[in-house]
Amino acid sequence: MNEIMRDEMIRSRRKIIEKEFAHLNDRQREAVLAVKGAVLVLAGAGSGKTTVLVNRIAHILRWGEAYESDKLFGEYTAQEMEEINNAVEGISGLSEELVQKLAVSRPYPWRVLAITFTNKAAGELKERICKTTGMIGNDVWAMTFHSACMRILRRYGERLGYAEHFTIYDTEDQKRVIRECMKTLSIDEKMLSVKEVLPEISHAKDDLVSPERLLKRAGDDFRMGSVAKIYT
Repeated sequence: MNEIMRDEMIRSRRKIIEKEFAHLNDRQREAVLAVKGAVLVLAGAGSGKTTVLVNRIAHILRWGEAYESDKLFGEYTAQEMEEINNAVEGISGLSEELVQKLAVSRPYPWRVLAITFTNKAAGELKERICKTTGMIGNDVWAMTFHSACMRILRRYGERLGYAEHFTIYDTEDQKRVIRECMKTLSIDEKMLSVKEVLPEISHAKDDLVSPERLLKRAGDDFRMGSVAKIYT
C-alpha cells in the first residue's frame, strides 16, 4: 500500500467512526472521540452527560485509539477496500472482522472503569453500556466508588494484609469499636468523645498516616496521643 492510499484509508476510517456517532451533538461527539488524555465535561442536569460516557466507552471498546492514530496494520483486499468505501458513503456497515483490523490498541472491557456516585446511577450506567456494546459490556467496571474499591480489596487485599472475607463497618459499628478501644485504654468519654475520635482517624487514613506515625506526630499532645492509641 502506497503512502497516498494509506493516508486515504486513515481518513476513511475517521469518517466511518464519525458517522457512527453522528447522532450526538458537536460537543458530545468531541468528548466521545477524544481518547488520549483527560477530558472534562461540564454540563447541567439532563444534558446528556451519561450519554457521553456510554458512547465514549463504546467508542474505546470498538475502535481503541484508531480515531486519533495514524497507524494502519496489514494489507487490505479489494473486497475490504470496497466495504470501507461503502461504509464511508453510508451504503452499508463494516463487518466485525474489518473493524478489528482497522482498530488500534483496543482495550479489554475489564480494563475500562466507569465510576459514579449512587447504586441507582451505577445500575443505569451498566444497563446502558450493555445495551450499547452488547455482551462485552458486562465486563466493564461500571459501579460506585465504594463498590470498585471493595472489589479491588476483595481480589488484592492480601497484598495489604487483609483477608478477602473482610467485613465493612457502618457508622454504628465504628462507634462501637471505638468505645471498646477507649474502654480498654481507660480513656474517659468525658475527656474525649467518640465523635471527636472518628473524624481524626478518618483524616489520618485519608492522608495515609499510620497509627505509629500519628502517635509520633502527637508528641506530648494528650488528645492526639489518645486518638493515636485508639487508632492503633
